[in-house]
Amino acid sequence: MENNLNNDGKVRNNAIALIIFMSALIICVLIGVYVYQESTRGKKETKVKTETKEVKSKYELKGNDISDFDLYFMKLNNKEKNEVYSPLSIKYALEMLAEGAGGNTKKQLDSIIGKYENKKYQNNSNMSFANAMFIRNTFKDGIKENYTNNLKNKYNAEVIYDDFKSANNINNWISKNTFNLLKNVVNDGEVSSKDFMLVNALAIDMNWNYKIQASSTQSNAKDKFYNIDYLHEKFKDYVQFINSEDEYSSLKFNNSKNAKVSTFAASANRYDIVKTLGEDNIRSFITGKYKEWLLTDEGKELNPNGMTDAEINEEVNTYIKELNENYTKNDTSTDFSYYTDDDVKVFAKDLAPSNDVTLQYVGIMPNKVSLSEYIKSMDSKSLSNIIKNLKNADDINSYEDGKVTQINGQVPLFNYEYELDLDNSLKSLGVKDIYDSNKSDFTNMLTDKNRKEVIETIHKANIEFSNEGIKASAATIEGGLGAARGPGFDYEYDVPLVKIDLTFDKPYLYIIRDKATGEVWFAGTVYEPVEK
Repeated sequence: MENNLNNDGKVRNNAIALIIFMSALIICVLIGVYVYQESTRGKKETKVKTETKEVKSKYELKGNDISDFDLYFMKLNNKEKNEVYSPLSIKYALEMLAEGAGGNTKKQLDSIIGKYENKKYQNNSNMSFANAMFIRNTFKDGIKENYTNNLKNKYNAEVIYDDFKSANNINNWISKNTFNLLKNVVNDGEVSSKDFMLVNALAIDMNWNYKIQASSTQSNAKDKFYNIDYLHEKFKDYVQFINSEDEYSSLKFNNSKNAKVSTFAASANRYDIVKTLGEDNIRSFITGKYKEWLLTDEGKELNPNGMTDAEINEEVNTYIKELNENYTKNDTSTDFSYYTDDDVKVFAKDLAPSNDVTLQYVGIMPNKVSLSEYIKSMDSKSLSNIIKNLKNADDINSYEDGKVTQINGQVPLFNYEYELDLDNSLKSLGVKDIYDSNKSDFTNMLTDKNRKEVIETIHKANIEFSNEGIKASAATIEGGLGAARGPGFDYEYDVPLVKIDLTFDKPYLYIIRDKATGEVWFAGTVYEPVEK
């Protein structure tokens, strides 16, 4: 991975396999929107009465694995358009806010956080993760030191003092912690009206282990060259190299626009033809076919003096040996996992590990119903079950016995931005008091116990899904339609073939998850991929 991410803030052309930039959640606390319990100056302060009713949520987090909370925002904002958000970032921000809350405000936040414990991710050139609290210089004494210490110790948060006259410092911090690729998240007016801001920013810029579709201009280390021909069996398959940007294929997405796609494939031979048909039967049949071939013009030209029985037997032995070698062959054009049933197609692929963290992309396309209808009915249990049943394309034992399996698929490339309506999303989850100037309670954060704060939340993200390392360049290797064979005898047996179509040609959803913990970093939908 290149280390020039911070040079000019532009998207790098040679590392676009999967780039997700996230200024995930900015919790902005509005200055001036507060009330004291005393009605006029000089009156004795009235102690705030805190309700203690128990608050429960069916979206309570039980751990780090995929949860209904992760999917809630997709279900709530199900408007048939591209969207992307980070459940992980929202969880971090809610945790930091809960550290400063009290009374019912904290109970509402804790009803979601539950037993969730965040994992601290380490930064490197592929992964950025940061928390901060920006505090107005004149409001320094308004925030409890215990609270800022908790943020530093538990969340590795920076505490930064600022005059809040402009958004420059906050936007620069966000840009710095998202590889300089997310800018101008807040404007001057939004900042100047606040006394403090809690910020979580995260980003990943990672390559696939192997590109989705091989490029002849790149080294073999990041390419899997797929050009399959089972000797003496009627099966050939290949995926064309990508030599330039113009060579990407396209498909009609959702029966309308031409979407730019990367192509992938896999094949697995679990048809033991020698055992099934019997070696003696094959030997007898092929010997007869070989003798017939020797009488043809081609046979006579290549063998003008004929062949002895011993020489024919030698050729038949080689034929049977090559036929045997086809069994258990397993070839893929890239590393991926898959799952199919009547309801969905699933394509999953790992990103190259970073700091011992492996993130996995999982795309799910419904077959029978629209994506909007599918999102309404899905839950974390059904999604977890799909992930549990993913099959590795390079696991020969996962394929149907006695068959040759052929997988062909195309996945659209996409690139878009999205802003989540987080205020209304959290309100609908029952987190309401943080938005109510009469009910909010931040006694564990603010030195003034009677001050009421109204919280404003912002959640922005963008994502680019690509083949990785694409450049316009000269072709050095070309793909073909199977191995080229010279003249000579051959007989090709029919094989029982199972075809699996993994083409994503309709709207679909995806998640990007920590493969070890199940933690969902990003979730989103694709209704409009990149056009061809």
